[in-house]
Amino acid sequence: MTGRQLAALAALLLLPCLPARSLAARGQSLSVSAGLATAYDDNFLQYSDLQLATFALGTHPLRYAVESTDDGLFTPDLSLTWQLDEGGGRRHALRLHWDGDFHARNATADHHATGVRWTESFASGRRLTAGWYRLNNYYLRQLRDEDLPSALGDQRYQRAQFDLDIYSAGWRQRLGQSMHADLGWQFEKREYVPAFSERTSGTHQGDLHLDWDRLPHRGDVEVRIAWRQSDAKGTDGDEVGGVRDDDDVSYHGPEAGISGRMEFHRDRRWRFGGDLGWELGKRAFDSPLTTTDPYHYGRHDTMNAVEAGLRLAYRRRWTARAYYRVENNTAKLGAIAPPTSDSGSYHENRFGLELGWSGLVWHQAAATADEGSD
Repeated sequence: MTGRQLAALAALLLLPCLPARSLAARGQSLSVSAGLATAYDDNFLQYSDLQLATFALGTHPLRYAVESTDDGLFTPDLSLTWQLDEGGGRRHALRLHWDGDFHARNATADHHATGVRWTESFASGRRLTAGWYRLNNYYLRQLRDEDLPSALGDQRYQRAQFDLDIYSAGWRQRLGQSMHADLGWQFEKREYVPAFSERTSGTHQGDLHLDWDRLPHRGDVEVRIAWRQSDAKGTDGDEVGGVRDDDDVSYHGPEAGISGRMEFHRDRRWRFGGDLGWELGKRAFDSPLTTTDPYHYGRHDTMNAVEAGLRLAYRRRWTARAYYRVENNTAKLGAIAPPTSDSGSYHENRFGLELGWSGLVWHQAAATADEGSD
């Protein structure tokens, strides 16, 4: 474990020593939440079956820059939230967040992210949010750089990574006593390293969440539908005679999902519950290159994922969740792709444990009428 990881772990372990008090109805407050999670992932770079077999054989080592295709993950996170409560449902909140993703055997894939979110809350459960999220140096995998001479063979495989910025906005509206709706939009900007600048893209996403949050046994059911439209650069500027010769990873398609949570037991200190969710995503790739982009022209992907978890909470400050997730992506390539290729298809299993703590570390009550006068 690196010095940076040790420092982050020490800071998170000391957070519970800070004083925690119950939140007053009005005034300013500062709260902290921290998490420590560990997981095992059997295909963390989402390689296809053929790619996994090639790695296991060791016949093309230059195509990979990892020690293993499975790994243990360590993911700490830390959030700081300032809130001004004016009463009557009117609140202002600013949240700062940091999270890291560290690998036990493959440090080359480590990354971290930061984010900020502003929330304006109104009466009757209405809420407006705006946020920004930044992820640095996300490692995708080794990809073949088509601009390098073919005589180099597997030495053409270079590190593909990108920086990601996400700008988001959302609105929440209650629909009756037991339901609310969230309408959201976000724009994702991926900036790839120069060797794969043709993959640099901008992606728009619009989504709608319908949440039934007052069901029996403190149950909650959420349905989500979304649409994604990604426009990739599709060229690195070296085309000859205006003829494009680089991969175009532009795509469009819907996403959907349904998830549910239920509490099985509750007493004065403990709460025990579970959750179950299913996700579906479809992508139709928009590459117009009928001869030079065999792995994206005419390609259609379908992703299915199921996740189940058990959650234990103590005094509303400490939480623990154990989960299992299975994700499967099937890529149907176009007619110009090699008939034996399974590029884009993958199967991934992950199971892990998440620990969390949250508490109020500072509060200033709102001034009363008497305090505000001489």
